[in-house]
Amino acid sequence: MSNRVEVEIKKTDAELQIVFGEVLAPGLVDAQGDCMSAAEIARTAYRFLQKGRQAAVDTDHDRALNGSHVVESFIARDGDPTFIPGAWVIGVRVPDPGLWARIKKGELNGFSFEGMGLRAATTVQLDIPDSVSGRSQEAAGHCHRFVVAFDEAGRFLGGETDEVAGHRHGIRKGTVTEDAAGHFHRYSFAEHLLGVP
Repeated sequence: MSNRVEVEIKKTDAELQIVFGEVLAPGLVDAQGDCMSAAEIARTAYRFLQKGRQAAVDTDHDRALNGSHVVESFIARDGDPTFIPGAWVIGVRVPDPGLWARIKKGELNGFSFEGMGLRAATTVQLDIPDSVSGRSQEAAGHCHRFVVAFDEAGRFLGGETDEVAGHRHGIRKGTVTEDAAGHFHRYSFAEHLLGVP
């Protein structure tokens, strides 16, 4: 079974050109309807490093190595202020100036993990509320409060931000707002669904 998981980039180090984000988070259902436990995620993260796959980084699943490398890899601990506890987090150094420019513009705004796995029938119960609210990350000198909605089956419907500095942002996907006033904001609702403070 081929499996892809898309996750947002949550942090960058502009000087070193490194981006950080969760690859897998426990209990979160991926695009194929699958999820993994914290123990399975840790085993996957360790196997990735043992196999020496740190340079296996491409762009948009084109399978052409782009010169980027995984330079950091860890399992987020309880109380981590940025990442979901139990998640596999990677830091990828992006030396290519063109790719780095695309990341800074928000054109590339997340990791998409592809791998092989075994599917096992498991029942996972996750209470998805009608809506989730929170604060976006800062951009253009300000943050927004956001609200996103879900249907009865738990599917993401989108949402919007409040008005700040004379504008608001629409939300159509789960990691970044739509562009408004020449900028966008990253945001995440996954922590709220998992009950992470």
